[in-house]
Amino acid sequence: MFNRVSTPDPRNVEPIKSITPQPISPIKTSTPPLFGTTQHHSTPAIDAPTSVLGQDITIAGQQLVIKTKGSLLIAGHIQGDVHGESVTVGDTGSVVGTITARTIIIQGEVSGALKGSSVNLNATSRVEGDIIKQTLSIDEGAQFDGSVRRAKDVSEVTPDLG
Repeated sequence: MFNRVSTPDPRNVEPIKSITPQPISPIKTSTPPLFGTTQHHSTPAIDAPTSVLGQDITIAGQQLVIKTKGSLLIAGHIQGDVHGESVTVGDTGSVVGTITARTIIIQGEVSGALKGSSVNLNATSRVEGDIIKQTLSIDEGAQFDGSVRRAKDVSEVTPDLG
C-alpha cells in the first residue's frame, strides 16, 4: 500500500465486502452397525434412536410380540414376533418368529416370515421362511429357503406399532 517514500500507492483498492454468514445445515452420516458386517445397504434416516438387544440376551415367550417405533438391532436371540420401523438382525442374532418392519436387514439367522417394504439379506444371513416385500435384495452368499412374493398392498408389510 505504501512505498518507501511513504506516499500512498496509486493502485485502486477495492472496498472490503461484508460477508453474511450462511446457516450451516447438519451433515447426515450413516453409522456402521454395532454388530455384524458393514456390507449391508444404507437404511433410511430415522429420528428415533436404535435400541439394541445384545448378544447375551435371550427373549422367549408364548405369543410374544416386541414392538418399537424406532429401529432395533438384534444381536441376541428372540423367540417371538418383532414389529418396528427398522429391524436389523446382526451376525450373532437370531429370531424364531415373524419380523414385520418398513426396513428389514438380516445378517444373522431367522426362522419365520419377513414382511417389509425393503428387505435385505446380507451375505452372512440364513433365512428359513417366506418373504413378503415391496423391494428385496439378496447378497451373494446369503442362504434362503422359502418363497418370495410382492405385497399386494402396503398394509400387508406395515408393522403394527400401536
